[in-house]
Amino acid sequence: MARTGEEQGRTNDMRRQNADSVVAHRRSTEVPVGTVMPDVVLRAVEQGLSAPVETLVERRIVPSAEVLAGLVPELVASTVAQDYGDRTLAMLVSAGYRAFRKRRSLLLVNLEHQVRFEELPWVQAIASRRGTGGDAARAAARTTLTRLGGLTLTAFPGTIIPNRLVTELTALARQAGLDAPFVEELAADIFMGTFSPKFVRAAEIAAELLDGTLYVRYYGIDAARLRTLRAISEKPPKRAPRMPWAQKAHSGLTSDPEWDAAREFAALCQARAGAATSSWVVVNGRTIEQAQILTTHNLAVLAGTVGVQPGPGWPELARRAYVVMCDRLLTAHRSALPLRAVKDAAYAWRQALFFLSMAGDAEARDFARWARDETDRMFGPVATRTAAPTAGLDRVLAGLDHVLDGGGLERAEGYPRRFLGWSGHWMLGR
Repeated sequence: MARTGEEQGRTNDMRRQNADSVVAHRRSTEVPVGTVMPDVVLRAVEQGLSAPVETLVERRIVPSAEVLAGLVPELVASTVAQDYGDRTLAMLVSAGYRAFRKRRSLLLVNLEHQVRFEELPWVQAIASRRGTGGDAARAAARTTLTRLGGLTLTAFPGTIIPNRLVTELTALARQAGLDAPFVEELAADIFMGTFSPKFVRAAEIAAELLDGTLYVRYYGIDAARLRTLRAISEKPPKRAPRMPWAQKAHSGLTSDPEWDAAREFAALCQARAGAATSSWVVVNGRTIEQAQILTTHNLAVLAGTVGVQPGPGWPELARRAYVVMCDRLLTAHRSALPLRAVKDAAYAWRQALFFLSMAGDAEARDFARWARDETDRMFGPVATRTAAPTAGLDRVLAGLDHVLDGGGLERAEGYPRRFLGWSGHWMLGR
């Protein structure tokens, strides 16, 4: 017993010593209240902020449309789940939707696509329960769609909407009951020369919204030609041999007038893309870019069908897109492989032209004056801008002035020049 008591005493002494050591260590490493944290620590802590997505974008925790697209499925999942009246079932659908969106996506040829969420067997098994959320679920989807569309345009006006975000916008539009044909960016290296019918519908929406505007005049778009595609798509169906849809679309033998209209749309894009080059990837890229021009790559659908009205206003979005364009040109100037940045600059310019078209020609003239001043501020006076690609900016702005004065840009080699991504090599002085 005596030995046990001695051992217990030694144990207690060791515990007190360890406790004193821990307290002393904490005091020596404790950060005093009011200490200013280094920026690197603040940034790391801020990444864990839980807040509305608008706040995350404002604080640049979400720095790009691609990062935004990675967060949106969480928001869309809860919205889609509202269409199921049963709470337990809604929780299951929400969890399943989030998990499904984490899968790896693949690009497939011949207009094929991976299995969609609504095509999963267990989702099809509960399809009869969908819609029990009623008008409230549809209104929630419409509100979320407008919110995300407006946020995307406002926060990232110089970036085309990434495919992952297109997928989420499509899901919201379907639940809201809107015929909103959001279209994906296609890959030039696996493009098969065919577009699906939703590209035709998107181009028709753009033609109705923009007919006679700066955008149509700048890109030389025949809005009446696009409207004739609707007449083709509305023809009575005809009999055709049995074969896969993609093969029918390529051969021109379809029993569905919508696919006939899609084939005509592809031919129009190919004609607008111009003469073939030695590279089939470039030919595909130019054709895809013409489809993006004719459809506005989802901008007309957001502004027209969805009804997005950006808070800062259309002229401000145009100015922001122009700044993005200039930034991409600087990237191209510093890069050993500049063509990707030049294409991104041309896409930002296209979006700026759309925003200006929504604002009107008077605002576009104000923008042209502002853009010249901004260009001089960023790169110096035009007389001193001799290095590519910033030296080409004056030709781009001259093209805008020329169109606003009633001219056209059909001459490929004129000084006022139409800026296109897949033929913008002249911005590099090549």
